[in-house]
Amino acid sequence: MFENEELGAIRSILSAFDGPGGIRIPIYQMLTYLGVWYFFTITTYGVWVPAGLFLPGIIVGCALGAIYEEINQIMFPNPDKSPSAAVVPILLAVGAMLSSYCRMTYSLAVIMMETTASINIFFPMFVAIMVARVVAGLFIPSLYVRSIKNKKIPILPKHAPHAASDIVLQDIMHTNVCSLTTICTVK
Repeated sequence: MFENEELGAIRSILSAFDGPGGIRIPIYQMLTYLGVWYFFTITTYGVWVPAGLFLPGIIVGCALGAIYEEINQIMFPNPDKSPSAAVVPILLAVGAMLSSYCRMTYSLAVIMMETTASINIFFPMFVAIMVARVVAGLFIPSLYVRSIKNKKIPILPKHAPHAASDIVLQDIMHTNVCSLTTICTVK
């Protein structure tokens, strides 16, 4: 698994559950893979190097979903279960993982539906995404909000500071306004 590039790792995890020819990875190896990817993701995100978050989030979600599905199949064996039905929990875990740390909702559901080319998982995917977003919102702010604060990027807050609540715009406005016409010449 570690020798694959990111997309190859995602394909490997999904193909293990997609049909009879897939190679299953033992739970302890998948836990190790999950731990290493999680460690590398949080390490690279804390530095000023653009290392990406979307594919690592998909890989971590795939690993979590694969672990869940493996435990589910051990505890509740179902020989009549179609192979493609085993992939659905993994895809739901991917959507939930991405939604929980970046708080995407509608666009993520559409991205996941287009990626999988399956409209049948749209409603379960949307439910998983919304539940993950709400639950994550109860505990921590989104990864992007934390990043903006940690890197001290100047972003205007939603509300004005309390000290500025009594300031009226006309007190700080300039009365001699310089404006341009819609179509301007160089002169």
